[in-house]
Amino acid sequence: MVSKDLERFLAILPTFEHQKGLKLFDELGKDPANAAPILQELLFVASNHEDPQLHTPHGVPTMHAGRELLLLTRPPGGLGLLRFLVMYNFSLRKRSLTFDQAHAKARGVPPASVEELHVGYRKAIGGNLGPQAAAVLGRVALDHGPEAAVHVAVRTSLDEIGRLGHNLVLAVAYVDVALSLGLPKALVPLANLAYVQATALAGIHPVEIPERQEAADRGEPDVELLGKLAEDWEFDRMQGVIEALAFEGHADLAYKPLLIAASADPGFLGHTLSLVHTARLATRYLTPAENSWLLWKLYRVLTTRFGYPGFLVLGEQGVVDAPSILPAIESSLRHKSPPAEETVRRALEGGVPVEDLLAYVVDFYGNWTVGEKEHTISYLNAALQTARFLGRDHALLPLAIALSKLPF
Repeated sequence: MVSKDLERFLAILPTFEHQKGLKLFDELGKDPANAAPILQELLFVASNHEDPQLHTPHGVPTMHAGRELLLLTRPPGGLGLLRFLVMYNFSLRKRSLTFDQAHAKARGVPPASVEELHVGYRKAIGGNLGPQAAAVLGRVALDHGPEAAVHVAVRTSLDEIGRLGHNLVLAVAYVDVALSLGLPKALVPLANLAYVQATALAGIHPVEIPERQEAADRGEPDVELLGKLAEDWEFDRMQGVIEALAFEGHADLAYKPLLIAASADPGFLGHTLSLVHTARLATRYLTPAENSWLLWKLYRVLTTRFGYPGFLVLGEQGVVDAPSILPAIESSLRHKSPPAEETVRRALEGGVPVEDLLAYVVDFYGNWTVGEKEHTISYLNAALQTARFLGRDHALLPLAIALSKLPF
């Protein structure tokens, strides 16, 4: 049963009453059971983020990255990060759209097939018709399921390759939030994503991605081979391997060499790594042909160097007393001395599980102070999720680089 204090706090979240809200949160935070409902409501409230002065609103991507980070730990861990997300929420301007209103507008669109609604959605997006696009995307979700609406939105984000770093990140954040909320609440983030895409993609002609048929000469679905070909710049052979992995249902694994490259050269505020991480998440929402197309584009344009740096290769695994290494890691996080490369290496070579290291970093978040946290949260999340995806042998690269670069 939801307590009265929790009900009051959740009712305050859509407002700007940050002092009252933070005071209530500090009391509610003493009970770890309150963390999950607070995070879930934060996602819903923030999905109404609207600011006409911002061409690229970061509210939902920041909340989404924060949620991914919090899933790496468990309450009472991550309380500092959750408190920041609460405080950040109060700074966001929001639409007053409810799921009942979104539902009514979606019902105003005549029923049609997914293909017909997809065409209508792209026309509305191209014409900068936000309300119309929101209604069409809602109709897709109601008639054909949220997953169908998610595919329409994520596929639409690929239409302008030059701004993929913003468009795809925004789309994946909104649709992940929508799926976590479920219907009927999912209609609100989907509608707001439609408004965002109508602004960002107005006047853009949809890119056509051919639906390739499976063929025997597509190549071997071999991730190690893909990495070797990337290191040798044999792009003429890479495309066949990428297609094979995508059509075998392993598009996410095809991102491994690219994630390693982006971890070594993450770009300004981690934008490159954040894009590759997001593209890996998007594989679950795209068709094999779409995944193959996107992978090929990213391998060709995002970076010039592939391969895992030799100086970051781990030595043989030993045994270390975890309590003895954690103070050194805390010093790396708090003071950047000793370097994270040294302390994280000691932990990984000593047998500390990657998952425990990631949770420790997330739990420490409340001790960091920095003015600009939207991009730093996204980059930190991309680095930690990449370390988890790559596993123990390659986790040092994203962790060492990110923890040395982030301005904490």
